Amino acid sequence: MEAREGRIGNAFACERCRKHKVRCVPSDAAGICQRCQKARVECIEHVARRRPAKPRAVVQPTTKVAEMEKRIDKLHALVTATTAPSVTPTPQPTLPPVTTVPSHSSESGRRPSTPAPIVPSLPAVKTPILPNPGSTPESAFSFWESINETVSGLGRLDPVIRSISIIHMQSLLDSYRSMTAFFPFVLLPRDSFLRDLIQQRPVLLFAVFTAASYDSYQLQNALSREFRKVVMVKIMNGEKSLDLLQGLLVFIAWHHHYMDPHAASVHLLLQICVGIAGDLGLDNLPSPTRSPMQKEDLRQREAKRAFLGCYYLASSLSLLDSGRTRSMSHSNTLRLYAKDIVDGAWEHHSDAIVPILIDTCQFMEDVEETFGAQSESALVAKAQLKRLGEKWEQMQTATKAQAGDYRTLRWIQLGARIFLYKATASLDIYDRDSMPWVSGFQLSQRITCLRCVEQFLDNSLQLNSNEYDLLSITDWLALVAGLTTLAKLALHTSPMPGWDPIELQIYKSFEYFRDQLSAQMPRQRESQDYSEDLFERFRRITAIMKMAVKAAPGRSSPNGSTFELATGSGRTVSLLQELPPLKPNGVVNGSDPLPAPWKVNAQLDISSQEFLWKFLMGTV
Repeated sequence: MEAREGRIGNAFACERCRKHKVRCVPSDAAGICQRCQKARVECIEHVARRRPAKPRAVVQPTTKVAEMEKRIDKLHALVTATTAPSVTPTPQPTLPPVTTVPSHSSESGRRPSTPAPIVPSLPAVKTPILPNPGSTPESAFSFWESINETVSGLGRLDPVIRSISIIHMQSLLDSYRSMTAFFPFVLLPRDSFLRDLIQQRPVLLFAVFTAASYDSYQLQNALSREFRKVVMVKIMNGEKSLDLLQGLLVFIAWHHHYMDPHAASVHLLLQICVGIAGDLGLDNLPSPTRSPMQKEDLRQREAKRAFLGCYYLASSLSLLDSGRTRSMSHSNTLRLYAKDIVDGAWEHHSDAIVPILIDTCQFMEDVEETFGAQSESALVAKAQLKRLGEKWEQMQTATKAQAGDYRTLRWIQLGARIFLYKATASLDIYDRDSMPWVSGFQLSQRITCLRCVEQFLDNSLQLNSNEYDLLSITDWLALVAGLTTLAKLALHTSPMPGWDPIELQIYKSFEYFRDQLSAQMPRQRESQDYSEDLFERFRRITAIMKMAVKAAPGRSSPNGSTFELATGSGRTVSLLQELPPLKPNGVVNGSDPLPAPWKVNAQLDISSQEFLWKFLMGTV
């Protein structure tokens, strides 16, 4: 046991202590421990046996490492099989290094030194969504270089844009595919990949990047500035192509995110779109052959969608600005195009709602033409309202199934109903004095318009927070117009017996919907950037409108006071017996009322036709 002296622990315990799993302490006598001495038994020293070490060559990797290696092998095999052959193909290729700038661009044009029969043996497949890591920087670099050559003479592209990689491009492309449900007129073909779009549709791809980068305010505004330069150069050079038309439509459809009051207006861009569509002959495309064995050319279907998109934007935006001339009107060609699109709904699921959107625009155009004179006889106004009301009910009933799949479809239809009752409520009926029922008729139209607005705003609250980013400009303007109509009903309606904004609690409705919408809309993502984004602008301007609506006076009482009633005997009785009645102008006890916000700042006049566009651009 001398070998155990000076050592501690159980590593050198005797056999008996090791068996009992206790501490083996040496005694004063040599060769025996304290426990064995006390038990008067022989102390047998334990001889340690060391297991032979396994050779390093046979050590197996862990399960996680083995799985990771298998995934890398599969990914590399997929990338190698779906991309062009490398300079020197080998039986077992290795993963090419990822670089930031192509250092051997001259080698890409050389022919491979291998024999010719080897090249056809490789599968010729279209470029996948995930590109070859070796070609990733080169593809992004070449795309931005081609854009930079387009705007040469106007300065180089913004460095923020040139830093967008292929992976970021693919992410923006995927985001745009989810946005098309709100504007189904420029869809990306299912079999088209990023490299195809880079080579064949650079303007459309640039517009897609601009619209889909809503999560970065700085990047989106940089993209929008450079996109305007590209479009200006192409238009000035006389280019007319479907790629340019589709890019402009996408840029306009989400223009409210990056609207610049100093740049070209939406109406001017729409006029350019209509002009390009006319020059390309999109208003006279042939109808497809109705044969199950022969399908319509996909490029022609895209052209028809683009033409329908021109009408959808022109019709929707012109209705919100009645002072402008409509750039496109409904025609039989549009109806045929919409029918051709829905007959091929197997291509894109959203094709099913295209005819519904066109019919809704045609309905609002019918309302505008019917009540455009702003003056009508009572019987004609009542008959036309009945006709248009029944037409809306039929349209809404026939599309209930599709409205369940597309939330904004119900949204758009309710906006059309608001447009109908707003038009009838503002009619000047010139023979109202000879018809005793006209006063009640007009009051019912005003009340119905109020309830339609509330129903529309309640429907808008059903969107998720992230869906507000995806709304097209027509949906966003309809939302702003609905809230503005509610404020107008409280502030700018003419006096009428039975109509009192305070008794109808219009202020409370406005406050509720405004606060709910402001809470649901996304918050500004870039805290370091102090620029006002779309949703912060909405919160700021509607907060000013909320203060104005809160101060709306009552108008239905005989003397302009909410607290006065006319009794059957002809006397006026104050509901507040202890207080003097209010004067018709709202002045209490001789004190001067605060001026209305729009009298201090004309930009805040929500009754003006330009208010919606000022709201959109943030100049209010």
